[in-house]
Amino acid sequence: MNIVELSKNEYEEYIDLLFSCFETGRDFEMFLNSFLSIVGFEEVVTTKYVGDQGIDLTCTKKGFDVNGTDTTNYYVQAKRYNKDNKVGPREIRDLKGTTKRDKNGNILNNNYVNIFITTSSFTPAAIKEATDNHNMPVILIDGIHLINMCIEHNIGFNFKPIFSKESINKLISHAEPKKSNNNTTDIEYLVNREITLNDIRARILVVPQIIKNSIDNEIEAVTVKINGDEYSLKFDKQRRYLGGVTDIYRKHGLITSDNTCVSKTGKWALDGSKIIINIE
Repeated sequence: MNIVELSKNEYEEYIDLLFSCFETGRDFEMFLNSFLSIVGFEEVVTTKYVGDQGIDLTCTKKGFDVNGTDTTNYYVQAKRYNKDNKVGPREIRDLKGTTKRDKNGNILNNNYVNIFITTSSFTPAAIKEATDNHNMPVILIDGIHLINMCIEHNIGFNFKPIFSKESINKLISHAEPKKSNNNTTDIEYLVNREITLNDIRARILVVPQIIKNSIDNEIEAVTVKINGDEYSLKFDKQRRYLGGVTDIYRKHGLITSDNTCVSKTGKWALDGSKIIINIE
């Protein structure tokens, strides 16, 4: 599925809709409990609700260090703000100052990273505050980032199909006859056909119907030009395929040196009664 890039107005509309989904900040925190689990965090806990200060959620994520698996703890501050109410630097400082204790006063270990998630956005000063101390980083997730993550992980969105003329034109262009690569004639390809693993194992080259119907039924052998090299190949009795292709398959990589079969696509054309094939 292709996701069309959203405009600024569309982002604002979605942020308003997301904000309106939560009657209280507590509702937003409970949403984030599921959200963080879906996007890959573990042990997600929404802490006891005591006002709007402190740590709202805790979670972990496993990583790797030189000694093996290393678990990082994340402490999350959530703010359900409308898009006109931006998060400022004081709130970032408050998060930094409270993350060593949870809302119940329990001391937390020092292996942590702070995350601040809001439905609105951050002021430039807040962004600076979040990045000014490498020993106490704060990851910022604003409304636009939150919407993008919801789209990426199919959280809360029902996708409506949008008709795209551009996509249709790409299909038309893909299906248009392409010119042959051979240097002697300018041939348009008529049809593509996969040379399957079964074809390769059976050492046969199945002829597409449109090609077969264009060749006189009395002809038992036909000249075939494959990637610029000409061969004389014979039809089987039912005129379904051409034989004698083992060396051709080896030459063009459909049979490797260790006898592995590799399926490829053949592009077929006709030059009079001569078959032109380009094996990609």
